[in-house]
Amino acid sequence: MIIPGHGHEILACDWNKYDDCLIASASVDKSIKVWDVRNYRVPLTVLNGHGYAVRKIKFSPHGRNLIVSCSYDMTVSLWDFMIEDAVVGSYDHHTEFAVGVDMSVLVEGLMASTGWDELVYVWQQGMDPRAA
Repeated sequence: MIIPGHGHEILACDWNKYDDCLIASASVDKSIKVWDVRNYRVPLTVLNGHGYAVRKIKFSPHGRNLIVSCSYDMTVSLWDFMIEDAVVGSYDHHTEFAVGVDMSVLVEGLMASTGWDELVYVWQQGMDPRAA
């Protein structure tokens, strides 16, 4: 199987932790696409909101519909890909490109991000990463 992708370079992908048929991809085209591998010719949903390339994505280990992303626009976003206004959290704490992001397997809502600003931020969903 070859998924048609984005039409631009794809920088990251991640499997859903709850549904083995869902995979997400992130691209230089500033979008995240969620694919159902049973019908992979058309994305299940497209998430737009980053200003530059999306560098990394991770599905939440605690919620089927949640994806966290980071971008060269220096932001980290939390998405619920099953609702219309998909961004449920946006964080602009990095001062350079945000290049890494992850969610804790053990603590629900606990996130971490890295950037070219040489910092690792660890924070709880809904909190300001700079105050953590």
